[in-house]
Amino acid sequence: MSKKHLNIVLLVGVVSIWGLLIYKAFGNSFTNEDEQQNYAVVINKELPVSIQKDTVKLKSYSRDPFLGNLKNRRVGISKTKKGSVIQKVRPVVTIQWPQLRYLGFVKEATAKEPLLLLKVNGKLMRKKFSFEFYEGMKILNFYRDSILVKFKEEQKTIKKG
Repeated sequence: MSKKHLNIVLLVGVVSIWGLLIYKAFGNSFTNEDEQQNYAVVINKELPVSIQKDTVKLKSYSRDPFLGNLKNRRVGISKTKKGSVIQKVRPVVTIQWPQLRYLGFVKEATAKEPLLLLKVNGKLMRKKFSFEFYEGMKILNFYRDSILVKFKEEQKTIKKG
């Protein structure tokens, strides 16, 4: 077959498939309502008035189904309570945070991380985001209006201002 005849056959096939799909989708909407027949399914089966419970007693097997040997049942032994153990109460140590104010950040065009402007105990500090400063204090995350600071295993959010 030449290319022209092949294209004609394929075009007829595509048009017939699309015509069949359109007929299936919209074919029922063009029929008259008089022609449609409504079939109602009527079931005349009576349901039982009362339902009885099905009770089953399960036997307790003491044989292991995989190994085939018998299990020894343990007899429950009640344990006597011994004197309660006095737990040592650790004193709550409050961590003395330095006076810390977050003033904002400055982002340079060439730098990857911005410089954060902080005031610690009255001293102005410019620090990068991920470095420790002032006796192990570290900035975990920063935002426009606040920073998250970790100092001696305690985290605190400092608001701007």
